Amino acid sequence: MDLICGINPVLEALAAGTRHFDRLLIVKGLRNQRVSEAIARASQQGIPLRFEPRETLDRMAGGLSHQGIMAVVSAKPVIDMETLLAEAREPALVVVLDGVEDPRNLGAIVRTAEAAGADGVLLPERHSAGLSETVSRASAGGLEHVKVARIGNVAQALETLKARGIWVVGFDAAGRERWDAVDYRRPVALVLGGEGRGMRRLVRERCDHLVSLPLFGHVASLNVSVAAGIALYEVIRQRGSVPSHVRPIPVHPAHAGRIVGPGPEDSEEDPGHSRARGERPDGEGAADEGDEPGEEPGPRFIRVHEEEAAWAGPPQILKAAPARSVHTGPPHGPRGRAKGGPAHRRRHRRGHRDHPPQGPPSQAPPPAQVVAPAADGPSTAPAGAPAGPRPRRRRGRRRRR
Repeated sequence: MDLICGINPVLEALAAGTRHFDRLLIVKGLRNQRVSEAIARASQQGIPLRFEPRETLDRMAGGLSHQGIMAVVSAKPVIDMETLLAEAREPALVVVLDGVEDPRNLGAIVRTAEAAGADGVLLPERHSAGLSETVSRASAGGLEHVKVARIGNVAQALETLKARGIWVVGFDAAGRERWDAVDYRRPVALVLGGEGRGMRRLVRERCDHLVSLPLFGHVASLNVSVAAGIALYEVIRQRGSVPSHVRPIPVHPAHAGRIVGPGPEDSEEDPGHSRARGERPDGEGAADEGDEPGEEPGPRFIRVHEEEAAWAGPPQILKAAPARSVHTGPPHGPRGRAKGGPAHRRRHRRGHRDHPPQGPPSQAPPPAQVVAPAADGPSTAPAGAPAGPRPRRRRGRRRRR
């Protein structure tokens, strides 16, 4: 049984359906949207779920990052070269690896091959990295979608490919051809050597074209996974389309900036203007059926509802506005005279006594008659009548001793 660690590799393995899942392990209390998606997919496929402490997954992963999820699955199924070539599209695109022993490099090459839409990868049985969990994690789940075929001898496999009409192009530092001078529009097999030594001599002699990538810096070579990416996308560039039928690149046609106006058959007359003159939109000029004889045609409006609108009548006053005081205005001083202060309230009350608010004649109270008192007699003012203004007493300040 193999292990698949990480959210993206587990999701890709669940989507591909090429592996048998023994169980799915999740860290207890983990809250993640993509982990929840993996749990839902596993439940639909009937895969057993187990929630374990994080220490258990750390011990099983052996120091690798698992992101809180891990799957115990069967080994990656491999096929033979004949099956791979029978299922290849036209024109075929195959990647042949000769002595790639680093699992991270192998995973990166598999990931690029899947993204470029290659038909498969040929791996020798010896002197090659196995399809381990490190390869699966480095490929970010691409290993689940790429067809991998095992071959015994690389040189003999190249002879078989050439007999099938596939051109063999080898990428090596000793190559004398430009990498972009080869015609990749025909069926091709890209051969890449291992780390350090490159391709072996017999493999190099079986290639139809031996190309190299130019180096303009101080380093003597490129990483094999980087060289594989350059080679695969040079094939895509020359073929002019993406061979992958899963996520093709949409082609957007270039639109020239131009202004589209009315055509020669379009009318230059405003339909609203003709309607305002009482004419029909079809140009007959006759009045409508509901028009009264002798009525001058005018603009017509379409009503949404048949009943009259609520605001069609004259305005109605529901409640009279209250009378405002005449003693309003800006404040008269910085202290104690602002609007709403004590001095303002006193002036407001005195103004109401001297100048009562004037309302409608029907609501105004009758004027009160005030008779001035005699010098030696009592007041003859009627009861309830307001008294005259009182003289204000002067308040003295108390001295402090």
